Amino acid sequence: MKHDPQPATAPEWCAEGDACVARGELQAALHCFEAARALDPANGAVNERLAGTLAVLNRFSEAVVRYHEAIALDPLNTNLRHGLGWSLEQMHRLEQAVDAYREAVRLNPQADGSYNNMGNCLQALGRFDESHEAYRHAIEAAPQVPLYYRNFVQSKRLSADDPVFAALERFAGKLASLTPANQAELHFAYGQALSDLGRNDASFDHFLKGNALHRAGVRYDEAAALGLFAHLPELLTAEVLAAKHGLGDPSAAPIFIVGMPRSGSTLIEQILASHPQVLGMGERTDFGEALVNCIGRDLNDPLRIDIEALQGVGAAQLRMLGADYLRRMHAPQLEIQGSAPGCTRFTDKYPFNFINVGLIHLALPNARFIHSSRSPLQSCLSIFSRIFHDVPFSYDLGELGRYYRAYDALMAHWQRVLPEGTMIEVKYEELVEDLEGNVRRLLAHCGLDWDERCLSFHQTARQVNTASAAQVRRPIYKTSVRRWQPRQALLQPLFDGLGPDLTPADSFGAPVANAEAPATDMERKS
Repeated sequence: MKHDPQPATAPEWCAEGDACVARGELQAALHCFEAARALDPANGAVNERLAGTLAVLNRFSEAVVRYHEAIALDPLNTNLRHGLGWSLEQMHRLEQAVDAYREAVRLNPQADGSYNNMGNCLQALGRFDESHEAYRHAIEAAPQVPLYYRNFVQSKRLSADDPVFAALERFAGKLASLTPANQAELHFAYGQALSDLGRNDASFDHFLKGNALHRAGVRYDEAAALGLFAHLPELLTAEVLAAKHGLGDPSAAPIFIVGMPRSGSTLIEQILASHPQVLGMGERTDFGEALVNCIGRDLNDPLRIDIEALQGVGAAQLRMLGADYLRRMHAPQLEIQGSAPGCTRFTDKYPFNFINVGLIHLALPNARFIHSSRSPLQSCLSIFSRIFHDVPFSYDLGELGRYYRAYDALMAHWQRVLPEGTMIEVKYEELVEDLEGNVRRLLAHCGLDWDERCLSFHQTARQVNTASAAQVRRPIYKTSVRRWQPRQALLQPLFDGLGPDLTPADSFGAPVANAEAPATDMERKS
């Protein structure tokens, strides 16, 4: 059998690497680019490919090193600056990412993706005027990209005479010329802009269309998701939790904030992170990653755990799971800005850890849980009005309602079986109505002394990378408790999914103006 000769020169290795990338064989591509670089270390194109491949493989710290080397060889290359910014952004080094993006747009004032990503970083840093300016530049440079409009309108209310609103309105008239994915983006953007102007019926019509288009491109196995929620209480009963209690890592540092998206969890984290002993770590998927690493994997899906193996988990595995999670959360490469000496606790507000509450308790028996909740209808309407990366169930009202009902049942189970004092529920509506009373309750639950700074949470300077970056920089406002809701016929699939116990009796009362502040779920241009 005749084999193709192995590449002998840097260009040949580079060409082979490009072919591997085209086939999706990234590890093989990385090997090729490393071989090319070994033969020609001063080749800027090789270094660029090597850095980009490392970034795609999520090896961001290595990618940053290679990007700096490539920039030294080719300092006028805008793509290198953008790639450096993107890698730094993934490492949560947002100030440095902003600097890299600024250099990209200095070199190329038409670098729309760099403007957009810079806007996202500035938004997370609370530098809103600068972020809005960056989004405007992105839109001016590429007025045909719906994502930029969506990012902008989810961070700022547009007036009817704003040039961006005028451009968005013109763009909405050309929907038929766009791909389905871009049509969905534009429907969400225009729907948000119309909502801010009080044109609620037209706004919801666009949300319905945008969700339907986006749902067509989303993979979601509803039976598997809801089946898992139903099965977990059978595996992790009160008896199982009691029998295995105390076997995990004894650290009391973690505070898990769990619940549905758009339920007030970012506000709760901002309040706690205003305490000098608490570091807000944002939404982190580290426990799920540690779980896959420490518990048996599903042979049919290597990224998922073997659920049935949970019954046989012993002390060694639980302690290893807790320790692995803690190691991941304190990894030095995170370089979270705002961390300070004296922090003894940290928050992890990945909402979908509500699924893992029982296992987290076994792995970290001294961790505390805060269940952030909100009116089912208001929570679902808020979720339905935007695109998220990791919420596949939210683009169909029936699926959304059924998911919420399953989540509610699972949370009720955790509340029943966890030891007293392990988890409290904080309702968004009650937090808004009585801030100080609920802050005192939160701090007491976490074993923290009272600190007045927690009432001035909006003054706390820290990165906020979630869909409420703008709201938590404002004092409490009560207009966000209830948003405008459409007529019953449009919402009936949602109510059918929620069921009678979760459908509020006043669902069809007089609609109120949608005064909810804009939220952010910013997306990057990689």
